[in-house]
Amino acid sequence: MQETAFYSEWEADHVSPWLWLVAPLALAPILIGVAHTAPEFYGRWFDDETRGVLSHIQVLVPALAFVLAVRMLWQRPVREQPWLFGWIGVAALGCLYIAGEEASWGQHYVGWVTPEGWLALNDQGETNLHNVSSWFDQKPRQILEAGVVVGGIVVPIYGYFRPKLRRAWFAIILPPAIGLPTALLAEISMGSERVLGLFAGNQFLFSRAAEVQETYFYWFVLLYLIVLDRRVRALAD
Repeated sequence: MQETAFYSEWEADHVSPWLWLVAPLALAPILIGVAHTAPEFYGRWFDDETRGVLSHIQVLVPALAFVLAVRMLWQRPVREQPWLFGWIGVAALGCLYIAGEEASWGQHYVGWVTPEGWLALNDQGETNLHNVSSWFDQKPRQILEAGVVVGGIVVPIYGYFRPKLRRAWFAIILPPAIGLPTALLAEISMGSERVLGLFAGNQFLFSRAAEVQETYFYWFVLLYLIVLDRRVRALAD
């Protein structure tokens, strides 16, 4: 295979700046501005669990990522390499889990009543798993955050100083450098809450920073799979 020659050129990673730079950067001041100038409006139309802008983004983005991942599983280069098929398969399952859980597997849109037995288990009375135990919520979130930090921040910086990393046999699955702004914003959003909590009491930069961070996490995953899909299709040509 021609991975070494191909990835030294990075043709597949040339994604529109509107996706990897403009959109994530523009979202931050919008969220900050609305949350501080119109908190009630923000709470109703941005932060609401079922009808807020962020909640819809948190369903739509991983759902799109899931479709991309499933499509890649049918590509010849993926089917020919079991390790790559497994990697993308895990990504697809992860995206399906995120989208399903964020929508309570359709309850937020259809509005069915939670069964009584599940009400006793779910601390928010919804038909999802992440409100049942930290093993379905905080643990997967910590794994995702670690992946975003390593893949979105450490790998691009290390790869800049060690270009050979991008020519390794596993280079096809390395996150692209274009994920760096989104990964940094994800950490800044939550980091700002931690710092202000220590030094400024109840002050905040982002309202419910955890939700903002999750939005950036999911956007990073989508960017990663967009680039990975382009790399796979380039190898298939």
